[in-house]
Amino acid sequence: MRSSITPIIFGTVTVALTACGGGGGGGSDSSYGNAGASGSSTTTTSSNAAPTFDNLASTISVNENQTSITTIEASDADSDTLSFSLDGGDAQDLSIDEETGVLVFLSAPDYETKTTYQTEVVVSDGTTSTSQAITIEIVDIAETSGEAPLEINITVDSGSNMYGSGNKYYANGIAVGESPDITLEAGKTYRFLQSDSSNTSHPMRLSLQADGTHGGGSEYTSNVDYVGSTGSSGAYLQFKVPADIETETLYYYCQNHPGMGGRVFITIATGTGYEITGMN
Repeated sequence: MRSSITPIIFGTVTVALTACGGGGGGGSDSSYGNAGASGSSTTTTSSNAAPTFDNLASTISVNENQTSITTIEASDADSDTLSFSLDGGDAQDLSIDEETGVLVFLSAPDYETKTTYQTEVVVSDGTTSTSQAITIEIVDIAETSGEAPLEINITVDSGSNMYGSGNKYYANGIAVGESPDITLEAGKTYRFLQSDSSNTSHPMRLSLQADGTHGGGSEYTSNVDYVGSTGSSGAYLQFKVPADIETETLYYYCQNHPGMGGRVFITIATGTGYEITGMN
């Protein structure tokens, strides 16, 4: 007779298994998971973008007898504060505003003395700088009676005259002074050039009355023509002074703003062209 033994379980035995460090995929997976959760990182590399000029032409044309040239503009991808400077060439004859980029001559250029100026314009964001070479070409304007029509370059800048302070007309360079007296000759044709950007919104007019329409007078229109839009290339007021003009004094003024102008004296023809002097 065959006998069998049936095991009797009196309780539950729990066996805890501990994985040892060298073996088994389970230990390896557990270790990788822990590292993945706590060891990830992002590395950020800081960089600085160099500033760039905004449409700065390599050659700029400027009428002789004016100090203003142009305003240099630049931008920076990091929105850093920019500063402007000049380097080399004819930099000693020029000046640039460090903050605004306004570029001017220290003295009004004379075509008969020097026809071109060269320098490098530099813009810096405090860390990186960008430079560009520019050439400034001086445009000859008619200045003597042998050249017709005679041309007087008009610009606008702040100053003070008999009407007080504010924007004023300048003729053939700031060195002449604001709102100067201008002497013209009867029978000659003159062009008051207003192509400089400072003339924008300041169209010059003539009158028999001081300060023109602002002084209770009216616009003088005899033999006067206007070409172009003030502040744009090629803009000017042309005045052919009648040979038999009866008045000896006219006044130039701004059509839009009072107190900007001065006097125009008319003399008989002498062949010298015109004369510009400080207002008395």
